[in-house]
Amino acid sequence: MRFYSCDSHVVEGRDAFAGLEEKFGRQAPHIERDVGGKRGEYLVIGDSRPVPVGRLGIAGKRLDDPATDELIAQGYEGLNPGVLDSEKRLAEQDRDGICGEVMYPSLSMFTFAVEDNKIKEAAFQRHNDWVFDYCSPDPDRLIGIGCLPVPDIDACIREVKRAGEKGVRGFSIPSHTLISQPYCDPAYDPLWAILQEMNLPITMHIFTGTSFDCGLPDHWGTPGGTVKGYTLSHTTVVNSTIDLIMGGVVERFPRLKFVLAEFETGWVAHFKQRFDHAAYRTPWELDKSLTMKPSEYFDRNFWVTFEDDIHGIQTRQDIGIDNLLWGNDYPHHDSIWPNSMSVLDKVFQGVPDDEREKMVWSNVIDLYNLDPAKLPG
Repeated sequence: MRFYSCDSHVVEGRDAFAGLEEKFGRQAPHIERDVGGKRGEYLVIGDSRPVPVGRLGIAGKRLDDPATDELIAQGYEGLNPGVLDSEKRLAEQDRDGICGEVMYPSLSMFTFAVEDNKIKEAAFQRHNDWVFDYCSPDPDRLIGIGCLPVPDIDACIREVKRAGEKGVRGFSIPSHTLISQPYCDPAYDPLWAILQEMNLPITMHIFTGTSFDCGLPDHWGTPGGTVKGYTLSHTTVVNSTIDLIMGGVVERFPRLKFVLAEFETGWVAHFKQRFDHAAYRTPWELDKSLTMKPSEYFDRNFWVTFEDDIHGIQTRQDIGIDNLLWGNDYPHHDSIWPNSMSVLDKVFQGVPDDEREKMVWSNVIDLYNLDPAKLPG
């Protein structure tokens, strides 16, 4: 059995942000050292809370170990070797027993919340070019996901064409977007059309939103900063998923592929059942074009990632085994790297091999149209 992580990350290098501050000012994402008297390197965007670069690449280390604090304080220099050197990353894949990774952004996740659309478009062009170059040593084992500057739809379409034709294999959009322009707004239809035409999967990842609170109410706090915010973070992507289904987007564009990443999966089976019942209770809220139950659209158009979520695996039949994708979250601090195989043995106790194989291998191979013959094993 072979394993392919469908939820890993790049950590964007300094060069991914070079020149943005000089062109746009401090509201543009940029890297600073020793911010606010704290050692290390940080992503800084205006007056928002600085993000420590070093914390995003310390997989295999414990947060309660003082030695880890020293690594974080080193910034880029403290990251695992393969985080910035993609050829060395292939050896780190081998160490974890996996064949490849789909890699979402790390620092660029926070750029989704930049209000200036010109800054966001320029920053994501830099990100997408950086990701493409990072993956170039082995684009079958290294799939870097690009970012789109939602809510500027024209800019998104330009970037899908530019980066997609260059070779970027999929794109990330924020899990929460403007209340005034939800994803079911017909204004997005040209974007959905080009993504469907180019057969590019779309990811909505935890910690992403067109505002830093990711759409959560003030008394909950942010997904990354409070207990309530993190525990309830999946509600942001549930909201967007309801809009995409209820608003008829996946009826109009039946070949769209949405990946809900790093929200785990224990909530999904109940969500599908409750969404169907809500549609029965208030059918007038559904787009009149719908021809299937909400859960059936979910089965056809949505995938969800898990890391070590036992409850999701216990309800896998109701979630849909074909809709489950495993990821090790490398190189973030809560990653299960380099112990993925032993963790999966515990999570998959009693799960038949053919079901395991789908969740850790064939589902992601099909989703990204990969050739298994080009992969190790």
